[in-house]
Amino acid sequence: MFARISAWLLALLISIFPFLDRYSPALDWKAATNTVMAAVKARDIDAIEAFMCKNIKDNVPDLRGEISNLLDAIEGTITSHSTEFFDDFSVASGGRTIMQGMSITPINTSVAKYQINIIWEYYNNFSLAERGIRAIRLSLPGVPGEWHEMLVVIEATAIRVHN
Repeated sequence: MFARISAWLLALLISIFPFLDRYSPALDWKAATNTVMAAVKARDIDAIEAFMCKNIKDNVPDLRGEISNLLDAIEGTITSHSTEFFDDFSVASGGRTIMQGMSITPINTSVAKYQINIIWEYYNNFSLAERGIRAIRLSLPGVPGEWHEMLVVIEATAIRVHN
């Protein structure tokens, strides 16, 4: 319930105050990651969907079904998780700027171990609706430096910053 209210409140504030776009640090994606992980644990599709960027909402057929697939792929009850944050990817061209960050969250359940990677677009000075989750990937843990076996991938189409 808290995750749903937090997601709704954040979406409301972003829609009410778009004029703050150039003056504020936009989305607090690290706090939002914690809210999304609470929603994953609670299996709250609405709260997770609320954090998706417009590109994902517009281009992923049956987004709710894909989020459900991600949640259903996690077997057992989540017993623990911890998140690492990696800053920053940015692209600028012609006065347009995008900034992204990534979180990696290993998850332990009563049955197995998983990893959720989330790529956040936390700043976009020309398309406010694109702030949010650009990709969320559920995988089995692997050896560091090697590809992990992907179970579910939900991602936006390519990033474009051209004028």
